[in-house]
Amino acid sequence: MEDEESPEECKVCITNYDKAKRRPRTLPCGHSFCSLCLGGMIKEEKLTCPSCRNTHNAASPDAFPISYDMEAIIRKLKILQYKAEFSNSPDGPAAVKEKVESVKRVLARLQETLTQLGRYESQLQDWVGDHDDLLTRLTNLVVKNQSAVRLLKDERGILEYQRSKGEEAVRQLEAMQESLTAAASPQEAVCAIDESEARSSEAEDWMEHCHTIFPDQITVHTSLTVRRMTSRALEEAKKAEEGGSTSGDLHSTPESPTVLTIMEKVDLIAPVLSVETLRRLGDPVKTLLEEGRVGAAQHQREGGEEGATHSSRRARLSLREGLVHLHALEDQTESTPAPTHLIPHEALVHLLDYTSSLVFLTLAWAGAEGGTVYIRLTPDTELARQFLLLCSGETGPSYRHSRLLGVWNKGTEFEMVGGGDYDRNDGHGGAPIVENLRPRREYQRPALAGTVRAMHGPVSSKSAQFSISTQDCASREWHWAFGRVEKGLDVVRAAANHTAIKEVTVVDCGVVVPL
Repeated sequence: MEDEESPEECKVCITNYDKAKRRPRTLPCGHSFCSLCLGGMIKEEKLTCPSCRNTHNAASPDAFPISYDMEAIIRKLKILQYKAEFSNSPDGPAAVKEKVESVKRVLARLQETLTQLGRYESQLQDWVGDHDDLLTRLTNLVVKNQSAVRLLKDERGILEYQRSKGEEAVRQLEAMQESLTAAASPQEAVCAIDESEARSSEAEDWMEHCHTIFPDQITVHTSLTVRRMTSRALEEAKKAEEGGSTSGDLHSTPESPTVLTIMEKVDLIAPVLSVETLRRLGDPVKTLLEEGRVGAAQHQREGGEEGATHSSRRARLSLREGLVHLHALEDQTESTPAPTHLIPHEALVHLLDYTSSLVFLTLAWAGAEGGTVYIRLTPDTELARQFLLLCSGETGPSYRHSRLLGVWNKGTEFEMVGGGDYDRNDGHGGAPIVENLRPRREYQRPALAGTVRAMHGPVSSKSAQFSISTQDCASREWHWAFGRVEKGLDVVRAAANHTAIKEVTVVDCGVVVPL
């Protein structure tokens, strides 16, 4: 009776038949079950009907025909059901609404999968570029080895020639030694002495010549350098081969039921982000940066060996106008969103060029959009280093959240704005964070618009305070200058014209990573 009341259900899984994976299939004994259940019941190419226990030969569910009559009956039942629901509800059957939502979810997943495929395609292309670059470098390495071998063979050829001359000199001197011993008259003695002196002089010249030409420094240095480069490359290749297995499970587990996306699985096998991939700045890395999913982690050890603690600070990485911005480090809180990809902060610091660093300050104030000021620090001086450290927050404090302190000589060619009191924000702070600050000849610069200088000089207890000139002043030079605004001088001038200059805040700061 149950079979007759619920013909739309498979009697094994008690689930409605459908037109996808659970199509009804009829066994030779006449009983019908869904394709999924039949697949699970086939053992050693045999299937036992769960209703009548008859055994049928089958390698897969496809061996049994689809019950089109059953599907037609189910379709008529659904039409009758939906007719009733249409008449009772102006919005139509609930099943239709559910299916609409289901289709929406499938469409969303389809779009996400297409997005993932697009990212993966970009990553594959990026890796192809990597291999092309590596092949070029390997070819160059082979060429260098071949060149080193040629130099070594040439050196060996010269050595063999000189050695043959030395061996000939040995034979001659041995003969002279015998002649001197065998001299039986004054004439023979004089001749033997003269000849031995000549041969001895030639031998001395030959030895001096050998000491002069051997070893050939270029040959030996080239061989040593190329061998080291090749050995390192082979060692890295061996390490990669030995550790080539996947670093994690690509499938979800009961403890972590979330299904990984395509790019999450790719990143688990071969991390998409590293300093090298950041330097190449391919499309997958650009996407991560644009989505704000990349950060830099700084790990610090505090205290002695006993009871030592470890703290972690992080910095955001962003992409603006094709430039990678490393924002100031900050302590992590529970409310701080954690990036999905992290790079060691020190690895990025190693990329910085201290002879010409580019840093940024983002200014904001009420009633204005503000903007970002880019400052080129050059050359490498103590004041420039201190400014960079206070932009990056590498040693702890940073200019973030500090306010501008005022505008001086407003409306004149000497106009400048000042700030940098990172520790007190009232003009009495800005303590140095770099030791051995001292005056330098390099700090004397033409007084041009955008010049950045220490407001109180390098040896002041407020040396971290800075000023930025807004106008050219061709009639004089500035002392204590260590940088100049490369872009964003209009933002500085707008801040200088703000009625309440002390409301202008450095809402963000950091360093542009040279790639």
